Amino acid sequence: MVANKVGTEDITNIGAYGRLKVTLPNFAAVESAKNLVTRVKSRYPREDGLTYTTGVDKKTNTLVIEVVKPDDVKRKKKA
Repeated sequence: MVANKVGTEDITNIGAYGRLKVTLPNFAAVESAKNLVTRVKSRYPREDGLTYTTGVDKKTNTLVIEVVKPDDVKRKKKA
């Protein structure tokens, strides 16, 4: 999907184990949408016990938002 922005409703409407791939106009919009996902995680926790994760492609300004089990989230190790 190509869009100018991602809203809270777009994120909360992703089904269990679903994925939303959005191409945004610039990297600032990608960062803004990614930050919104973080806010949605804390303000609107999913009732099914799943959580949101994001992935970014900087070259194409694409954000992928997925709904996964919390155990499947890969966290970066701190040095």
